[in-house]
Amino acid sequence: MNVQEYILSGVVESYVLGLSNAEEKAEFERMCAAHSEVRAARDAFEQLLEKQLLSQAIAPPANLKSKIISEIDIENDKRQGKKVVSMKQSPAMQSGWLRYVAAAAVILLVGSTIMNFYFFTQYRKYISKYDDLVATQTQMAKLNETLQTKVQDYQAQLNIFSDTSMSIVRMLPAAPDGPAIGGHTTVYWSGNSKDVYLVVNNLPKPAVDKQYQLWAIVDGQPVDAGVFDIQNGPVKMKNIPNAQAFAITLEPKGGSTAPTMPIYVVGKTTG
Repeated sequence: MNVQEYILSGVVESYVLGLSNAEEKAEFERMCAAHSEVRAARDAFEQLLEKQLLSQAIAPPANLKSKIISEIDIENDKRQGKKVVSMKQSPAMQSGWLRYVAAAAVILLVGSTIMNFYFFTQYRKYISKYDDLVATQTQMAKLNETLQTKVQDYQAQLNIFSDTSMSIVRMLPAAPDGPAIGGHTTVYWSGNSKDVYLVVNNLPKPAVDKQYQLWAIVDGQPVDAGVFDIQNGPVKMKNIPNAQAFAITLEPKGGSTAPTMPIYVVGKTTG
């Protein structure tokens, strides 16, 4: 996992909100010390929380601060043995003071509840966004893998056709009234590597229990060059060191040791 994936994993929010366990906390602090990006993400989230809290803050009564300071001064004078001179408060004043204290306590309780709910909601949102991001990254990775495979296939085909030693054998129907009327295939045969590639331009679709088989004609005898299915692009067949012609027959699925007549298409080599 790289630094950006670590930041997006939700660990920053968990640490700042105090939801991390001891091991996660230690790991996060280690990452903060090692990576400025992690520290920046932590600081940004803390500033966001502070901004949210300040925007939702509830102002206390205007005279609450002066009353609290007055009580602190009276308590300090008592500890120092000073004589405290104060006006006797009426029951109404005492009751008003108690109401302020009670109101402040309620405000703190409500504020705490709102903060907890806000943190929980934000945490859920970050988890949801992280899951969406992971799903998107997974889709992009699969798409990239598919595109890379296609590029590799195209590059392989380009290498085949750019081989200057490549012989091209055009295969046409063996008989005008044969089973492959309008049939056309092409064999690419490398004079250097002796590799054989077959491109099916047009052949009848075989039955499910049948399969086409390529034969190399060597000194008048058929040599198995492999079975194939109809597909786009060149198909790699068996290596053939020498051949005077190539032919295709329709065989039982998996191929035969000897060709079954009739021949569908045939073509002579130029060598």
